[in-house]
Amino acid sequence: MKIIRAKAEHIIYAKTISECIDESAKSRGTGIARRTPEYIMTKMQNGNAVIAIDQDKFAGFCYIEVWGHGKYVAHSGLIVAPDYRGQGLARKIKKEVFDLSLKKYPDAKVFGITTGMAVMKINYQLGYKPVH
Repeated sequence: MKIIRAKAEHIIYAKTISECIDESAKSRGTGIARRTPEYIMTKMQNGNAVIAIDQDKFAGFCYIEVWGHGKYVAHSGLIVAPDYRGQGLARKIKKEVFDLSLKKYPDAKVFGITTGMAVMKINYQLGYKPVH
């Protein structure tokens, strides 16, 4: 399993990632926002995404959203493919995207916007502090 910064070569996974996000939202009954393959491709091409790949199979994904010319950074679109859930992969992806955020935007305020308990737990473990 590789968890790496996504690049243009990974756009072949964009449609699968988009579909995985949609299916997860439907099955969990959550308000996960739809991400089009084109939007996901943009995040990969500009180096603001992390992807987990098991051999040549998509396993997980998360991307960075940037505001205020790099003053604010949020992590979004965290998804783990069904076959890889329950193995701690989401936490590893979040750690990698957090490290990427600090590297690319060292002066930014980094935050996450979520209502999902599992992601809130991961965020807490990584040192995020809840704010209103």
